[in-house]
Amino acid sequence: MSPISVNSANISKFITKMTKHDAMAPIVALEATVVSGRTYQAYKRGKGDEARERFIEETMGSITWLCGVKALNALGDKILAKILKNNRNFDVGTDTVLRRPFDNFMKKVNPKGFTPTGVALMKSGKVLTSILIANLIIGFVVPKLNQALTRKVKHEQNQLKKAKEQKQDEKQIQNQAQNTAFKGGAMGAINAFTNIIENTNTGQLLSSDVGTTGGRIYNARRNEERREIAIRDIGSIYFYMWATGHIGKLLNYVESGNARRLNPTTAGILDKYLNDFMDESGQSEMSVEEFKKAVLGNQSEVKLPEGIPFETKKQSFMSKLFKKQPLEVAKVSDLKNIINDEEIMQRIIGMSKLQPERAGDAVVTKQQIIDAFNKAEINNPELLQNVFSEFTGGKLKDASKSAVEYVGGASTDEFRFIKNKKLYKLKAEMEHYVEALCKMAKNGKVDKKLIEAAKKKNITMSGINFAAGFLVSAAFLSTLIPKFQYYITRKRTGVDAFPGIYDYEHHKEQEF
Repeated sequence: MSPISVNSANISKFITKMTKHDAMAPIVALEATVVSGRTYQAYKRGKGDEARERFIEETMGSITWLCGVKALNALGDKILAKILKNNRNFDVGTDTVLRRPFDNFMKKVNPKGFTPTGVALMKSGKVLTSILIANLIIGFVVPKLNQALTRKVKHEQNQLKKAKEQKQDEKQIQNQAQNTAFKGGAMGAINAFTNIIENTNTGQLLSSDVGTTGGRIYNARRNEERREIAIRDIGSIYFYMWATGHIGKLLNYVESGNARRLNPTTAGILDKYLNDFMDESGQSEMSVEEFKKAVLGNQSEVKLPEGIPFETKKQSFMSKLFKKQPLEVAKVSDLKNIINDEEIMQRIIGMSKLQPERAGDAVVTKQQIIDAFNKAEINNPELLQNVFSEFTGGKLKDASKSAVEYVGGASTDEFRFIKNKKLYKLKAEMEHYVEALCKMAKNGKVDKKLIEAAKKKNITMSGINFAAGFLVSAAFLSTLIPKFQYYITRKRTGVDAFPGIYDYEHHKEQEF
């Protein structure tokens, strides 16, 4: 088989970045629309003063929000590495029974003179410090900068206006003075903006929302401005974080009856695997029933042997309330004395490599044991290893070869934490993808053309659904929310003016 084409792979990667759960890429793309849209809406109402403030606030907020905590965390990691005398980064998340990256770190690195509690507190302090600095910059520094700059610009404009009134007969000189003042004010804004960008590239994505909104509201100049900030910032959170995905899921449901859709990159890996499976089977086509049995198997027929000593994570109140199945884990060493089938045991060992060892012990979940007994292609540990590795940041081992093999990724990193639920949600999406592929078989047969058609349809629908969600989110963030906040101010005050510089008590622009 030939390797996946570069163009197809690039398109798949792009759409995958835009449609992954918790993806940063669509938020970054939204920011460009938000900055331009909100600046334009601000200019329509408050002209240069409001437009300048909005441009600086949105741009600085974007830079800090999108890049800040990552940069601060990187700096904090270097400081922590010097304190612990080890530069190996680690996560403190855990699901208790399957992944314990912090335990692995403390056991293998064993920083001398530090207790686990002390190291965990330092890690937590580093993160909290990053969040606090981001909140201070976006919620306090930028608003104060904006307000000071507006006062300076308005003061200069007022001084020029007074000079003009005193020297009516020196029109030519007055015009020159006005032009110089305009250029000086604009350059001052650009220089101040550039200086902030160069020196305060800090903040974090989601964790700064509450603090940022609180800081901006606290620093607002009057109640009308305070109200507008609350409407804008609180009303924007949903459209930044979830609207695009929710709209995509809704369209998926309308199109296929299922809200889930496999990301195009994983679909490409699965497509390559299924093509190779068809080649190895020696058949140019298979019946839908035969194909589904070979690829998906039948989990309901699996019966595990008795006596497997499972460890179970203690369930939370919410898990019990919604009757969620607890995560159950067994040690591979214990299973060797219970399972006699060598082929199944080898599959279990393969499954255990989908996650790092837990404090030196290879472990598998109950679902992985069931998948090992259900000898279906979708449960092949090598396929899952590639899928999970790519999904969690792994790289293609050799792009020049036709074989698809990904290495690295957080899924097998002993010091990183990835929720098992997140990975097996991806596997469920793979199973739904195969089900949808089979439904496309009009003549009851599955062949390579159908597999390719399913991949192309998946890419197309993923792109269309993402674009629809993105456009709706962009419309609300850049235009509709600003218009609504302006409408509320106009409705309450009877004045369509920028609250930052309008004196509502005396019904005129504030004196500077």
